[in-house]
Amino acid sequence: MRHRQATTDMHRASTVSAGGIKVGDAELCVISAGQLDIGEPQKALDAASCNDGKLRDFWTESSIVVEQNVLAIRSQGRFAILESGAPTPDSSPSPLNSGLISAGIEPESVDAIIPTHAHLDHVGGIMRPDGQRNFPNARIHLHPCDVEFWLADERLGTRGERSALVARRNLNPNLDRLVLHVDDQETFPGVTAMHTPGHTVGHTSFVIGSGSELLFVVGDIVHHPCQLAYPRIRMLFDTDPDAGVETRLKVLEFLASRTMPAFFYHFPFPGCGFVERAGEGYCFLPMPM
Repeated sequence: MRHRQATTDMHRASTVSAGGIKVGDAELCVISAGQLDIGEPQKALDAASCNDGKLRDFWTESSIVVEQNVLAIRSQGRFAILESGAPTPDSSPSPLNSGLISAGIEPESVDAIIPTHAHLDHVGGIMRPDGQRNFPNARIHLHPCDVEFWLADERLGTRGERSALVARRNLNPNLDRLVLHVDDQETFPGVTAMHTPGHTVGHTSFVIGSGSELLFVVGDIVHHPCQLAYPRIRMLFDTDPDAGVETRLKVLEFLASRTMPAFFYHFPFPGCGFVERAGEGYCFLPMPM
């Protein structure tokens, strides 16, 4: 982990208000893109890789339903959104678009869409079902490995076909708008990319801010609180589940050791908080908005 370390005073360095968070020169707010049903627990998480009977205490429902928390950023007079949410079934305004407008952000004013990776619930809101762009003036920032992987014909006929088809519908009409980033590159003012592969080949987390005022954007390194308590459990949606575990362990220890606030896409709204060590695993302490 090569990025700048946050100080233990980060609790005081970030200004938290009802409107969101100020991190350095960036103004942030969280918009809900709705909930997402990711299916039965045993089809998403490999319980055998954990070997702890208490794990099932986290699974009180027959299906895991998670949030889609989209971070909107205003930096140097420009707007970006991290993630675009899952596809909507019709051309009526999506929860994300409606939420942005309620927050005073017109879709036409969004300059950049920065997905952590190209799964369907991260790039699926770029285009509307009628073929129109939800954010007509936005460039799309992605790691080149994810673009190549999800647009390849080899994904068709595999478990990843659904995400591949959504990626094609949303990325192919925007190939001239793609901005490719690599590890440790500033991809938007105040937003630095950190390549964190495993969930997908190009999965990228982001560090927002400067100096001691930082926020870490986790992406899909973690979907569910059980992955904090049992960080070695394998996620069956990961392109490389073993690499996913390795990355998760590194990132969680990175966050816990630096008291750096983190933003979780799939955690209960608004998804901002701190990671702390808890026994052999970790826990999440929400940060009030």
